[in-house]
Amino acid sequence: MRVILVHGGVGVKPTPERQAVLRESALTGYQALECGLLDAVEGAVRVLEDSPLFNAGYGSELNLDGEVEMDAAIIDGYKGRFGAVAAIKGVTNPVSVARRVLEDSPHVLLAGDGATRFARKMGFPEANCVAPERRDDWLAARWGQERLPSGIDTPASPFFGLSPTQGQAGGQAPDCQIGCDTVGCVAVADGKTAAASSTGGWFMKWPGRVGDTPVLGGGIFASRRGAVVASGLGEVFIETLAAKLVDELLEKGLPPQEAAAEVIRRLGRREQGFGGVVVASVDGRVGAAHNTASFPVCLIIDGKVVEEFEAVKVDS
Repeated sequence: MRVILVHGGVGVKPTPERQAVLRESALTGYQALECGLLDAVEGAVRVLEDSPLFNAGYGSELNLDGEVEMDAAIIDGYKGRFGAVAAIKGVTNPVSVARRVLEDSPHVLLAGDGATRFARKMGFPEANCVAPERRDDWLAARWGQERLPSGIDTPASPFFGLSPTQGQAGGQAPDCQIGCDTVGCVAVADGKTAAASSTGGWFMKWPGRVGDTPVLGGGIFASRRGAVVASGLGEVFIETLAAKLVDELLEKGLPPQEAAAEVIRRLGRREQGFGGVVVASVDGRVGAAHNTASFPVCLIIDGKVVEEFEAVKVDS
C-alpha cells in the first residue's frame, strides 16, 4: 500500500484555493514515490512552501523585526535518519535544505546564519520569502511593538497574523480564517515511512525563536512503525514530545486515528495546548486529529484521492 497524507496547518478555513494547493501537494508527493519516500515528502512540502497561502517558505509569517525565519525537517523512518534547519533566512524551500543536511552533512540540525550559509554552499540562491499579505499583517501589528517585551503578547494570532476572527484569548483554540500554520507530509510505501515539515513559525515571534518543526519527537517523527507530523503551538509539542508519543502509542497497538486523538486530548489539557497531528502507520492506516477551528488535509491511497477523509476534531 502506498499512502501520502498532507496537512496545511491548524485553524485555517479550508477554502477551495487552499484545498486545491493541498491536492496538488499530495499528488506531487504521490508521483514522486517512484523515486523514493524522501523525494515524495520533500516534493509535497515544496508545493506548500511555494504557495503564499501557507505559513511556510514564501508565505511565512514575519517575526518581531519584520523578517522571515523558517524551520523545516525531514526524516527517513526506515533508516532512522533525520535532517533539519532552524531560523533559516532567504531560502524559498527550507525543506530541501533540511534534506541536504541529512544527506550531505555530518549533522542533523543547523540553525540561524549557519543554516543559511550551508544553504548557499549547497547552491540555494538568496530569495525573498516575504509575501505582500504577510508584510501587510506585520505593518498593521507594529503599532504595539514598542510596548511589548515580545511579539507573543500582541493582539494578533501567532498562527495567522491579524485575522478578522481571533479566538485564542480566554483559552479558546484559534479560530482564524486567513493564513495558516506549519505544513507537513507523511508517506508510506513498500513497508517504509518518511515525513517532512516546514513553517515560518509564530507571527511576530521573538527573533531566533525555534518551534517544534525541527525538533525530533516534538513536531515530527518516523520509525519502522509509522510517520507523524504536527501543527500548532510548538512549545507545547516540544515539552510533551507529542510526535514521539504518537509513535509510542502505535507501538502499543493503537490504530493511527486513536493514537492521534489520544495525543491531542493530552495536549488539550495543557495551557495553550492547541494543535493537530497526522499519522500514517507502516501498514497504510492513517489518522488525523486536532482541537482547533479546522485542520485541512488531503489523503491519497494507492493513487486515489480519498475525498471523504477529514481530520477529526477532539475534545479534551
